[in-house]
Amino acid sequence: MAGPKRPKPEGATPHRGQVRRVLDRAVHSVVNGLMYARDGSARPSMGSVPKELVFQRGKLSLFRVRPIADEQYDLGHETHTFARARHAVPVLVIPPLMVRTYVYDLRPEHSMLRTLRNAGFDTFFVDFGVPDRADEGVRLDDYVVDWVPACVDAALAASGARELSLVGYCMGGIFALLHVGTWRDQRVRSLVTIGAPVNFDKMGVITVAARLGVPLVDAVLDRLGNVPGAASSLGFKIMSGTRTLTKYGDLLFNLYDEEYVRGFDTINTWVNDLIPYPREAFKQMVKEVVYGNKMLANELVFHDEREGIDRPCDLKAIACPLLAFAGKSDNVATPGSTREILELVGSTDKTLLPVPGGHVGVVGGSSAPKAVWGPMVEWLAARSD
Repeated sequence: MAGPKRPKPEGATPHRGQVRRVLDRAVHSVVNGLMYARDGSARPSMGSVPKELVFQRGKLSLFRVRPIADEQYDLGHETHTFARARHAVPVLVIPPLMVRTYVYDLRPEHSMLRTLRNAGFDTFFVDFGVPDRADEGVRLDDYVVDWVPACVDAALAASGARELSLVGYCMGGIFALLHVGTWRDQRVRSLVTIGAPVNFDKMGVITVAARLGVPLVDAVLDRLGNVPGAASSLGFKIMSGTRTLTKYGDLLFNLYDEEYVRGFDTINTWVNDLIPYPREAFKQMVKEVVYGNKMLANELVFHDEREGIDRPCDLKAIACPLLAFAGKSDNVATPGSTREILELVGSTDKTLLPVPGGHVGVVGGSSAPKAVWGPMVEWLAARSD
């Protein structure tokens, strides 16, 4: 006669639910991997926010994000329109050099432009275009004296507003500061900068590279022309160190998660899709802004060809409210290079907010909506009505 069955040790037989979860992850990993390998999981929707062109001159364009359609509802025999509340002050978003404008609109569910629009802001954004050989002579003066002011004028004309707010990431934030400091533009109600350095003596590897390379920059770029986007992408990867390789291990581990894969694809596409940097603007950036640190010294001067005069930039003249975000792990716009913005401007309402993320993650990473976009919207709303 057989004796009583001995109970199996606890955990010896996997639970069916656990097996199913493992199988589901495996299937999702295969599907997501095939989609990513074939054509990317997010590329088709990058930069897809509904928009309309309101101004164009050459490669320079200004777009307006289309507002969400007003909602209608029936009450009795009448149809009423419920218009979403709009803030009185529109927002103009300025991109950095080297980067395509989709940096602000990575995915429909992960978009700074859509966040601003959904919060009730009349939102505009600048596109400087993709530089080619014809743009080798473009200088920072062209952006500060001509192109950004033209877009400010066009945005105000299109919106019918008397004032607007400027928002910019990295060099886009610097352009916003330089615009107000150069033109003393009182039509700018408030400023938001994201990962925008002002003290270029504290940018680590970039500072060292500028000091070593400044004697050669003219000779090299006179032969090379514009700085290729591929060279800038390589620089980002080198500065990322081992993360350039380990991120693929993280992707493989999280391949079952479609949201993770889409986020990885957008950031990876962005970093590998940088555009050329105009030759003369790059020379000026290296020699005057990084090596000379003239922005911190408040010594930048821009030539106005139309008027035939030089326009000094006085950042102390900036009196509008300022909100500056600084990535805690940013190895490009390091915390040390951003914090002195509070001393540089003359504003009384000014805040520096350290946030999680590196130079890429601070504006487009997974923590950006909660750490950056949300606080930015609240801060702007309080100063826009």
